[in-house]
Amino acid sequence: MKRITWAIGLLVAFAAPGQSTPVPAITTIPASGDVSGAPGDTVGWGFQLTFSDPSNWVVLNDSYFTGAQVYGGYQDYIVSQFIVAGPAPESSPVTVNYVHSSSGLGEFDIYSFAPPGASITGNINVDYSIFSQDPNDPSFDPASFVTSGVASAAVDVTVPAAVPEPRTAFLLMAAIALALWRRFVTRHPAGNASSGS
Repeated sequence: MKRITWAIGLLVAFAAPGQSTPVPAITTIPASGDVSGAPGDTVGWGFQLTFSDPSNWVVLNDSYFTGAQVYGGYQDYIVSQFIVAGPAPESSPVTVNYVHSSSGLGEFDIYSFAPPGASITGNINVDYSIFSQDPNDPSFDPASFVTSGVASAAVDVTVPAAVPEPRTAFLLMAAIALALWRRFVTRHPAGNASSGS
């Protein structure tokens, strides 16, 4: 009888649904995460935050770039914004477009020496905190903290290949050919050809 009770207890424990907190999702704008700019340019990303928990709220804390930053540097915008998503009176999804030096996930400053054709790939990671009380509520209690984590989005910064310019030698040869043709035409007009008789 003890074995049956023990087996039923294990079955109930494993069959019971887990109480896990949903994880927020970050989608970049543009959705591909791909942006491009010339050397010396600044590019950036907006984002959409989706959080489906019916009883908790998420706050975005900061963001950072993981990947080689040989040809540029990342600047976080999240830390200067107060982004909250969750049940009413808040909402989900929350969309924040990129506005230079103002809003979005952040910006990537492409260094002036970045070679044409360079591609900088990585992830933008966003630290978040989840609370059981709306952080915008005037009576918000920080002790309502539930958990924290990191949401991530893949990104790519491309420095377009330079448009090839005509070579100097080709232009010089074309100018010489044009000058020779003009000289020939002015010395041998079409109406002054001599007849052979």
